[in-house]
Amino acid sequence: MVRHLALFKFRPDLDPAELAAIAAAVEEFLSGYRGLVKAVHGADLGLREGNYDYAVSVDFESTEDYLAYAGHPAHLEMIATHLTPNMIARSALQLEF
Repeated sequence: MVRHLALFKFRPDLDPAELAAIAAAVEEFLSGYRGLVKAVHGADLGLREGNYDYAVSVDFESTEDYLAYAGHPAHLEMIATHLTPNMIARSALQLEF
């Protein structure tokens, strides 16, 4: 199994409605994508200062499944439309478990 974790820091002036639109776009893509085992995403709870604003965790059966997801045109479009214009930083990793 491969887990993909992505953390996003958004621009400081992002309002709650914009964050809700981002979450809806992520949910729409993930819920319609075949090839993943499990996906969890959401906004930071704000319990610690300095955290990133949003996280996406997606599990795949194999590296090949992850690579197909990473390069999928709908995934790239969702990133370009909803995430990139609003983020100031991103961190990610993939791990085997």
